[in-house]
Amino acid sequence: MSLTDDAQTQDRLTQAQLAAIENEIKSSQPLTSQLLPISALLNQYSNTSGNVNEQQQSAGFIQSAQFLSTKYTSLRRVRGDGNCYYRAFLYSLCEHLLLQNSIKNGVSNEFSRIKTTIVNSLKWVCQFGYEEMTIDVFYEELVELFDCIEKSLNADNDRSAAVETTKDELHAKLNEENSTSDYCTWYLRVLTAAQMKSNPDRFLPFLLADELNDNVMMDIPTFCSREVEPMGKECGMVTVAALAECLGVKLVIEYMDGRLSDNAAGGSVVNHVFGEINDEDGGGNDDARKDGICLTLLYRPGHYDILY
Repeated sequence: MSLTDDAQTQDRLTQAQLAAIENEIKSSQPLTSQLLPISALLNQYSNTSGNVNEQQQSAGFIQSAQFLSTKYTSLRRVRGDGNCYYRAFLYSLCEHLLLQNSIKNGVSNEFSRIKTTIVNSLKWVCQFGYEEMTIDVFYEELVELFDCIEKSLNADNDRSAAVETTKDELHAKLNEENSTSDYCTWYLRVLTAAQMKSNPDRFLPFLLADELNDNVMMDIPTFCSREVEPMGKECGMVTVAALAECLGVKLVIEYMDGRLSDNAAGGSVVNHVFGEINDEDGGGNDDARKDGICLTLLYRPGHYDILY
């Protein structure tokens, strides 16, 4: 067997192994889980065995999980396929808008603002190198998702029942393989990239900081083509910030990295806030602030879930 044949055989074996791993993940992990008690997070780390370093790291996760259980009651797991941030953001955004507006008895200013941003986004992103004919099917899927929410909020009879039905429909829709969740996730990637391209001076310093560590020079368009637009690419703080700012949504991320706290009382978990509205005039729009939503995600190395 020649070196070329050997390499081709090895490549086929590697691809088959990757496909097997992907199929195993699909069969065991839904795109987004049902609501779980926050105790599920603690249980995940409580029975860990291993060497001293692994046990110490587990102790850090246990400490963090105990702290988070004092702040939150539930979580929703998201499949770890490299798209977890975008899926978590999308699911949490839809859920918050649906439930917030059902309480307010109708469509809020915040829902209208975000939907208008999405509806108007197709022409906007095309200013940054995307072709409308290529991306419109993904755009339309996201618009239809918001149409579904709006329809239930405008129900004439028994709005509560309509909202509950829509909540179940959203969960089912966002768990369909190779369907709505994937289409909307990729369009959120496009929005993220367009946000970065629209304001390179805002985001380039993040890339320069990474370049100092990795010795890789990239401009914004190159970074987006390599790290943002492809499905399955994990995101960093720069892409987290870009999407939150694009849609004007406040996003809190609890960072659970396994480090033990020096605080004998149990320590805490560092969180970062993204997408906050800056008041240039110092006053701000009080109505918009009252209507505003806040999404909360849990970050563990390489992965995002949703907190409640």
